[in-house]
Amino acid sequence: MRARLIHKDDLLKIVDLLRKDYEVYAPFYGRDRDTYFDTVTDANRDAIQVHLPNPYYPPKRYVYPHIQRLFTIRKGSNPAIEPAQDARKRAVFGIRSCDIAGIFHLDRFFLGNTYRDNYYEAFRNNIFLVNVVCSDAAVDIDDDCFCVCADTGPAARDHFDLQLMDLHNDRGEFLAVAGTPRAEAMFDHSFFTRATPEHVARRREILNDGRKRFKLATSWYSAATRFITEGMVTDETWQKVGNRCLECGGCSYVCPTCTCFTTTDRRTGSNETERIRIWDACALSGFTRMAGGHNPRKAVHDRRNRRFFRKLGYYFIQRELMPSCVGCGRCVSVCHGDIGMPHVVEILRRETLGGGKKT
Repeated sequence: MRARLIHKDDLLKIVDLLRKDYEVYAPFYGRDRDTYFDTVTDANRDAIQVHLPNPYYPPKRYVYPHIQRLFTIRKGSNPAIEPAQDARKRAVFGIRSCDIAGIFHLDRFFLGNTYRDNYYEAFRNNIFLVNVVCSDAAVDIDDDCFCVCADTGPAARDHFDLQLMDLHNDRGEFLAVAGTPRAEAMFDHSFFTRATPEHVARRREILNDGRKRFKLATSWYSAATRFITEGMVTDETWQKVGNRCLECGGCSYVCPTCTCFTTTDRRTGSNETERIRIWDACALSGFTRMAGGHNPRKAVHDRRNRRFFRKLGYYFIQRELMPSCVGCGRCVSVCHGDIGMPHVVEILRRETLGGGKKT
């Protein structure tokens, strides 16, 4: 990977360069702690933020939309099925390292096996990702972040196009690393200058210090994976977790790695119907309901069991090359029952090591 320097006053030149070919999304501040990704326009360009708390709503929606039209069915004298085609080129400026890992997980799920999802692939092939390293511990690193446990941050090692890292020196320099040839081509512009070994050493120093700033640095993933995979977690333990779940689905909707969806048809005209897919959540009671009305996982703890088996079971880790959790901490922030990933892992570890009947 090639590296260059760019001054903080020139960062928006990257956005301007991308806007020539892409629809660009970037992070902004809302009220108080609220942050969000939005389309960059001439009106809001100067309000783009580099250091801010990670937005709760993940940018995975730019490769895997919350609601997506798959195809349109037209009846009448000339019946036809027309697949939806969205060929827009998109760029996400300011995506965090945990969300980069989340998109890699989606790649493995939708594209890494025998069957490839052509709808996801079309979005993925047309996106440019500008990763910003979480280097400002006072702003970037939330109390609920635990990416160091998931080994996904604070700096992504791959799967980005361009990475920017604030070196926090008196010269206002950012280190830019190209992860793909199309990002490397950007280094031909004059606002990029050469880096030195001292800049690389400064990067290493900041990362070593930043890793010490995480409050939820340990989540005992390996122990939870073993307990779940070997069937060592008791029904009573899952019930304790399930009893705290309010079945709101919030954890799934803010998770960068959740892939579940449902499909439905909706009429859009007298002779026209479109099929759409929508994010779904295993916490919802209808998630496993079958066509005849039977629900094999009606009890909430059965669905909580399935969620965490899917996140941490060895079979899925082996298939997708990583646990289905990137340590972003969003589930911790939004869960009213306090059963975000680190807390559930701790419950499983405590209850299992304390003994009990195996399932």
